[in-house]
Amino acid sequence: MKKLISSLLMAFVCIGAMAEQDTKEYKTFVKNNHHVFYCSHNGIHVVVDPTIGGLFEPHITIINNSGHEFLFEPKKIKVSAYAIPGNTHKGTRYRTERFLSRGDTLCFEKDELTMYTPEKYTKKKINSMRWDDFFGEVLVVAVETLASSGDKRTEYWNDVRRDRRNQEAEAERVAERTRISEGYWKANTIFNHTEREGFIAIKPIKSQYIILDIPVDGENFHFLIDNNAHY
Repeated sequence: MKKLISSLLMAFVCIGAMAEQDTKEYKTFVKNNHHVFYCSHNGIHVVVDPTIGGLFEPHITIINNSGHEFLFEPKKIKVSAYAIPGNTHKGTRYRTERFLSRGDTLCFEKDELTMYTPEKYTKKKINSMRWDDFFGEVLVVAVETLASSGDKRTEYWNDVRRDRRNQEAEAERVAERTRISEGYWKANTIFNHTEREGFIAIKPIKSQYIILDIPVDGENFHFLIDNNAHY
């Protein structure tokens, strides 16, 4: 504990340093008891909404009223999190809520987080769904087998229901693939007076805050995203 306190006291470069250099004005509005974050600068409006997919699947909208088109490349988004110096435990390293919620300017370490590509995120989600379906089906089949007691009619209808469950599970996986394919941010030219939107996926950590640095038309939009309920 003394080592941790010493590390905190020795950190003099505050997390507000980047905010001081960034003259853009960042605002929030409330949606479903949570904050949605946005910034308008030189005709470009960036909105980060964590109320749809959560903190680790934030929805990002870019509105272009700048007078010219530009290429937006989501792979250049940087995702990071503030971490407690000297704390290497993954379960508590990023638990900075009590400091950041008060606006404290303690200096933390800053870890870059993993942002999935659409392909890796699709694979991760589908594999997770398959395992959930598998274990759920094992449990259901075990219960059905015990309940059937060798009755052929009951076994027949158990097989029918099992096929139906498998079809429904496959339909859900197809729908999830489609959702990610259509909704995940990809590189696009955003023309004047148009907008585009999509989501990104981030490898979760135990924190209620993440940092998004979103480069748009040569400007960096720096968001500290807070996933706490506010009402």
